[in-house]
Amino acid sequence: MIGMNEVLGIVGAVVITTGLSIGTAAVTKGWLLPVRGSAKILRPRVWGYGTLLNQAGTGAFLFLGPLDASRHPGFFPFALTGAAVAMLGLYVQRRARFPAGAGATRASS
Repeated sequence: MIGMNEVLGIVGAVVITTGLSIGTAAVTKGWLLPVRGSAKILRPRVWGYGTLLNQAGTGAFLFLGPLDASRHPGFFPFALTGAAVAMLGLYVQRRARFPAGAGATRASS
């Protein structure tokens, strides 16, 4: 019989795989999902790199932390590192909304 931990592992794997495919499409083709808010992203390739970082960090966190079947306490630092990488990915995604360049600033309205 399949338990709740296995169900959550399968759902997590599907979510991570979907995110990796969307991030790969953004990096290779510059393509974003045509959803509300995607027009605000000025640099889709940078957003794709942020998505890939986020998915890698989230996967490391999930499968070395809460969904780790062995419950080995030695993996805890790696799970926290995965969470930090996921946050770095979110930061990169946020930076993709601004123009490129060192002197680029937001236009005031």
